[in-house]
Amino acid sequence: MVSRSGPTGRLEVDFLLRRGEEFCTLEVKAARRVHPGDFSGLRAIGELPGVGRRVLVHCGERSARSEDGIDAWPVETFLEALESDRLWP
Repeated sequence: MVSRSGPTGRLEVDFLLRRGEEFCTLEVKAARRVHPGDFSGLRAIGELPGVGRRVLVHCGERSARSEDGIDAWPVETFLEALESDRLWP
């Protein structure tokens, strides 16, 4: 887990994967629906050097992308991307 202080307190992401000098950050939620607040840790870490893709993994069925480029993927989509080496854009 990676944490950072934000305007409303501590923010965190669950996983930080590294490949060379680039990072993929992951926030994992057990919920079937995602809410705007679920993206706050990924937003806070997005400006750090080397952060490429930011992904919120959830138990729902639909993929989506936020206005600021954060992917929200069902678990199955994440596992497919991981298996086929598509986590890094």
